[in-house]
Order: sequence, then structure tokens, then C-alpha cells
Amino acid sequence: MGKDIGNGELQTLEERTGIHECSTKTKASPAFEEVLDAIGSRGKFQTRLNIVFVCFASCFDLMSVNMFYLAMQTPDHWCYVPGRELSNLSVEEWKNLTIPREGASFSKCLMYNRSDVTDFGGSREPVKCQHGWEYDDTWFSLTVTSQMNWVCDNRQAVNDVFFYSQIIGVALGLLFGYIGDMYGRRPQQLLCLSAHVVSRVLVVLAPHVLPLFILAASLVSAATGPMVESVLSVGLELTDIKHRTAINCYASCSMALGVMLAGLELTDIKHRTAINCYASCSMAAGVVLAGLVSWALPNWNYSLSFAALSCFALFFFFSWFPESPRWLACRGREQEALAVVRRIAATNGSTVPPFALQVIQTVGKSKTDRRGFLSIFSSFNLVRNTTLLIIARSVHLLAIYSLVIAVSRLSANPFLGIVAQGAAKLPAHFMVNYFAARFGRRWPSVGSALLAALASLLIFCLLTEHIAGAAIVMATMLMQFSAVAGMGMANLQSIELHPTCLRQIATGVEYAIAGISMSSLPYLALMNDKRLPFAILCALELMVAFSVSFLPESAMQRLPETLRDGAVFGRGQPYWSWKPKPPLQYATG
Repeated sequence: MGKDIGNGELQTLEERTGIHECSTKTKASPAFEEVLDAIGSRGKFQTRLNIVFVCFASCFDLMSVNMFYLAMQTPDHWCYVPGRELSNLSVEEWKNLTIPREGASFSKCLMYNRSDVTDFGGSREPVKCQHGWEYDDTWFSLTVTSQMNWVCDNRQAVNDVFFYSQIIGVALGLLFGYIGDMYGRRPQQLLCLSAHVVSRVLVVLAPHVLPLFILAASLVSAATGPMVESVLSVGLELTDIKHRTAINCYASCSMALGVMLAGLELTDIKHRTAINCYASCSMAAGVVLAGLVSWALPNWNYSLSFAALSCFALFFFFSWFPESPRWLACRGREQEALAVVRRIAATNGSTVPPFALQVIQTVGKSKTDRRGFLSIFSSFNLVRNTTLLIIARSVHLLAIYSLVIAVSRLSANPFLGIVAQGAAKLPAHFMVNYFAARFGRRWPSVGSALLAALASLLIFCLLTEHIAGAAIVMATMLMQFSAVAGMGMANLQSIELHPTCLRQIATGVEYAIAGISMSSLPYLALMNDKRLPFAILCALELMVAFSVSFLPESAMQRLPETLRDGAVFGRGQPYWSWKPKPPLQYATG
């Protein structure tokens, strides 16, 4: 531990806590997972936490993100030419008379020059729009782009919003991650929830003030990753070793459901895959939810207001979100950590084991570790793992959101396109959970990236052959399936590979640098040649497949607590290892 505790001090602490130090004859080195086994790692406390925060909070988080991307869609548009109301012509007939053609479609930014709009024998010289624009309201009654007329000469505003909100979000995301490790997971979660509510209210109220609109959008760009990771981190740290992937899967599926409708630290070592699964399912649910809600509320003001209300509702349940006892122990706050353990035990109807104090004090050894972002550079192992996870997160996020931004170009019905992509995420998380629990983390991660590369190549070929409709939708579903599976594995690996004292900071750095890469999203997804983005993504996913194969296997292993644990984690593992086995004391559990 960071400092020796004298006999008098230890006796005082034991008298205050009511728990005696465990004799070394009882067990040489009890671990936090054994405390969880005793107090209940899948009891009422974890169930309540997982349902409200791992599932619903993750769902609303990604729902809010995807609703914003849908709100920024640019509907088909053309110059408004007054006079049709004085005629009995249809929209198509009026466009034939007043709008020049560009290939097979009407121009979006030009109209015929007429001094008298009722004089159809006048000049046929094309000029820029003189009276504003009309928008196709088949799918969207109102988007940010159509409300603000960010088209033609003003279309750069859309790219500016995406670019600058991501860049500002990088700085804020680093701050959120820093808060998570310096001040706790609970304050971080509260800050992220507040950022979602404030952001969605501000973007609705202030689209006319572009700097404020960008700043408001950047709040969610910053909060999305830390919000998910703080929930997932607490969930996994309080879940047993066998169910980590399941918890991650449930959270991700909820996020996917959230798109449709558009806690690892408290889990024992056997069930962290389960927590990962819960989180992943929640994310998938969020995507599906975003598509369905936006379809039901095609006016962006209403859909984003719904997102704000959904996130606000979580404040009523915030008392159920605990501080991580592992984090408290790492900060040297043994009594507070023990109080959380007692709270969990009381909720689950169990008792705190006599060796809990010894475990908490052992975890507290990391309180003298260096704190802050430079801790990542304390060992080659941590630098390498963080770098590889940054590469994986960046590419997977680009693949996921390129499909969301380009949905109007790839699908006739953008809402069904989003729903289909969200639906593809659900089986992705269950599939990756299945393979991660049985064959470890590395090779399912590699396989996900390879499948994403194959799907990108397939979309490229379909676009080259001008094959549209159901074939493109199925190909985008396959790409979402594989990219989301890869992202779910990156979430799980990041939490399992980084020590408790550095977990949120490292995650914040990963998301921040991935956010920088996301600033290129509009320039990648909205290229004039629709095929080129998928050729680039194919190459990037192949790079990810090669990179993540060098991450250490973390399945069925105790979470590293200190920087020293992180520096040696995975050493000596053979490159071709798979089907990992738990530590000896868990092998027969």
C-alpha cells in the first residue's frame, strides 16, 4: 500500500469499521472479486444498476447522438420560384418550367432567370436561387439544415458544425475522463447526464447563433464516450469474471435500441462479459430508438426535445448510481469504499466478509501512483495497449457514423435505413459476447474488423455496379454488425486492460483522439464519389484487424488495480493463445 499502517491506526480503523483484518493464514492474497462473491455480484443492487444505467442510460445516450445526426440531414431541395400558387401546375410541372436539370435530376442551387415569373417565354439562363429554397418533406418535415437554409453557398455550415463540435468535444472529453479518475465515476456520470440535457435544449433554442450551436453540440460529443464508459466501468467492476461480456452486450444493445427509437466495476470476474453485453445491447437499442422516434417526430425540434427529456428522467434514479469502491480504495478512501461494499451487501441481503478490509487496503496501494494523463506513459505496456485501442476506436467510429450520415444517400427511406442499422447491432453484440466468452477478446476483435473490411468492399462493389435497394441496405447492416461488434470489444478491452487508477483517464484519451478522427467524418462520408469512403474504410479496418491482434488477452483475468499491474498485464502470453482459462481459484467456481 502507499504507506504503512501502524498497529494502533489499524486497530482504530478496525474498531470504526467493525471488520477485522484477515489473517495471512486465512488466505495469502484475497482479491476484490472474492469480496464480490461474498456480498453478491449479481444481486438486487447490480440488477437495479444494470437496468437503469447500463441499459437505459446507454440507450438514451446513443439515441441522443443519432437523433442529432438525423436532425442534420439535408433533404432534397431546389430553388423556390414564386408563382406556382397562381397556377394549377403540380410541383414536378413547375420545376420543369423553372429549374434547370443537372443530368437526370433537377439542380439544387440554380433556377431560370426571369424578370416576370409568369412569363415563361423569357430568358432560360440559369442563375443562383433568388427567393430561397423548397425542401422535400417526404421524410423530414424540418431539419436543422432546412430550417437554417444551410445549402448551396451555405452548405459549409453543416461541415463546420460536425468538425468544430468534434474538436471542442475532444478537449471537453479529456476533461470528463480526468474528472472520472480524479473525482470519481459518480460525479462524471452526473456531469455527462447534465451535458446531454443542456446540449439538446440549447441546440433547439439557438440554431441561429452558430458558435453557440456548435458549442452545444460539442457537449454531447464530449459526454457520449465517458458516459458509457463510466457506467460500463462501474458495472464491470461490480460483476463477476464470467459475465463481463454479457453486461457489455446488454448496454450496447440498449444503445442500438436507442438508435432504433432514435457497470463493470461492481461485477465479479466471471460475469464481466455479461455486463459488456448489456451495455452493447443498450447501445444498439439507442440507434433503433433514434430512427423510430425521429420517424414519428420528423421535426428536429421535437425529436431532440424528446432526447433531452429522456436523459433528464435519469436524474430521478441517480441515487442508485454508486461510487466505485475500487476507485475509492485506489484513492486511499478505505472507509468510503467499505461503506459502498456494505451498502451493496445490505441491498443484496448478504454480509461483508471478514477479509474485505484487507482487500480494500491492498487495492489502496495504488494511491501513491502517479495521477493524470502522463500515467499512461508510465510503462511501454500501457502506451502500446492505449495506442492500439485508439486505432480500433477511431476506425470503428468512422465506419459506424459514416453509415449514419450517408443514410439518405444509401437508402430511400432514411428512417428505415437507421432502424435496419440499429437492428443489425443487436445480434452483433450477442454474437461477439458468445465468442468473447468462449475464445477470448483478441480473436473476436480481429474477426470483427475483418468482417467490417469485407462489408465495406461489398458496398463499394454494389455502388460500382449501381445496385441499390435491398442489397445496399443489407450490406450496410452487415457493416454496422461488424463495426459495432468491434467497438463493443474495444470498450470491454479498454476497461479490462487499464488499471483502476487510470481507467477513466485512459478511456477519455482514447475517445478524445478518436474524436479528432471523427472531425473528418463529413468530409469522408459526403464525398462526391459515394464509393470512395468505403474503399478507405476497407483499408482502415484491415489495419485495425492487424493491430488489435497484438493486444493481450484479458478474458477471465482479474482487473489490474495499480500502474504496476497494468505494466505487467498480459506478459508471457503466447500470440496464438485462445480459449483462456480463469485463475486457479475460479476454475472450479
